[in-house]
Order: sequence, then structure tokens, then C-alpha cells
Amino acid sequence: MTVLGIVLLVLAGVLLFLLEFLVVPGVTIAGIGGLLFFAGAVYLAFENLGTTEGIIVLAVVVVTIIFAL
Repeated sequence: MTVLGIVLLVLAGVLLFLLEFLVVPGVTIAGIGGLLFFAGAVYLAFENLGTTEGIIVLAVVVVTIIFAL
């Protein structure tokens, strides 16, 4: 369940960031929400899965943000 939650948080963050960039430009609730979902996914990964998996999730989040930009 934890891995599914992390994946869903990352996907929700991606969706909100794409919504922010494509539909509602500027710093809005979508961008802040996406950032919070990404931070929550990284926190859950470090807290529940360990350091190695946390670093992997952090790398995925960073690459996703760079790719979205």
C-alpha cells in the first residue's frame, strides 16, 4: 500500500505540474499542490521504505520536474 501511495502521489504531482504549466500559468494552487504532492511522496519513501528507495524517488521527482520544464 505504501508503494502504491507513493506512486499515486508522484502521478498526482505530475498531473498538477502539467496543469500548472499548460492551463493555468503562474504560481497557483496547482503548482503549490504539485510541489506538496512531490514532497509528500519523497517523505513517505524515506520514512517507510528506507534511504535507498527514498533517494530513488527523489531522483525520479527531480528528473520529472526537469523534464516538465
